[in-house]
Amino acid sequence: MNLPADQRPPHYEPSGPGYCYNYDNMKYDKLSSEDRDNTEGQLGRELRGEVLLGSRCPNGRVEVIATSPFLDDETPFPTLFWLTCPLLKYAVARLENGDFRQGLRERLEGDPDFAKALKGAEKDYFEERERWALDMGRRKAGVYFEGRRGIGGTVNGGMKCLHAHLAHFLAGHANPVGAEVASALSDDPLKVWQKNNCAGNCESFLKREGRQ
Repeated sequence: MNLPADQRPPHYEPSGPGYCYNYDNMKYDKLSSEDRDNTEGQLGRELRGEVLLGSRCPNGRVEVIATSPFLDDETPFPTLFWLTCPLLKYAVARLENGDFRQGLRERLEGDPDFAKALKGAEKDYFEERERWALDMGRRKAGVYFEGRRGIGGTVNGGMKCLHAHLAHFLAGHANPVGAEVASALSDDPLKVWQKNNCAGNCESFLKREGRQ
């Protein structure tokens, strides 16, 4: 599912590195049995549908999974990229509990370039889901998600779940909201911040969620 260079969404670079995280290295690999066990531990449930690796954290653990648009029982599943890293989930939840999301909505209304970049991300998300559905022998997955063509299956321009935007960004796609979330987590580069705050032991963060 790697996109050729001429089909990649445009990079939006208002300052610094821009909104594309690791496009040149993007590759969706199959999860190893160890990856699956670790990811199910992160999520607290069994994986459903075809699940591939979207991104790894600096410690080698899965941090984003890519999930097929249809589950094993044919249930449509609109969220292609799912954030699994407990550290990131905890940090993003704190952003969602503040006024960060409102600031993004105001920027969406007042910054045409930002709005254009988000539309490009949503188009990329939709087309990626359509391609995967076609690979599964299912034509036009979009008919099942009509009215939910935004990131993670929300409406266009939706920012209900910042986790979904960050997951899309970490999986190698240009996403302005995901980039802003990553930037807001630390003044350091995200991977440096992760390495400084986690030694690869997800269990300590799962305890914060009361799951262990």
